[in-house]
Amino acid sequence: MKLMVIFIISFSTLFSAYMDIDSTAIRDSAKSFKWSLIPLVSQGQAYNQKYFKSMCFTLSQSYALSQMSYYDQLNGIDNIKMRNKFGWWFLGFYVSSIIDSYIDGELSTFPLRK
Repeated sequence: MKLMVIFIISFSTLFSAYMDIDSTAIRDSAKSFKWSLIPLVSQGQAYNQKYFKSMCFTLSQSYALSQMSYYDQLNGIDNIKMRNKFGWWFLGFYVSSIIDSYIDGELSTFPLRK
């Protein structure tokens, strides 16, 4: 009986589920967060190898900043409102870029479906 229990335990460990995780694919979410703090560059997504997303965030932040600069040079209450609106858009794109790069860094170790 003792031999049979030892045999079952050793046999069950031979066929246990083992998941291979590629250590080069693991992204450090803290490093991704720090890289994403650079405004207008969106380096957090580039660190996570999400180049298209990085380009989209960079272009959207650049557009909002250029429109904010354009409306800042004009006079009038409507132009001030537009400047502030684009300032909020820039801040929204910036914060969403930071959050997105941090989440992508955390999910880099999540196993993919096969």
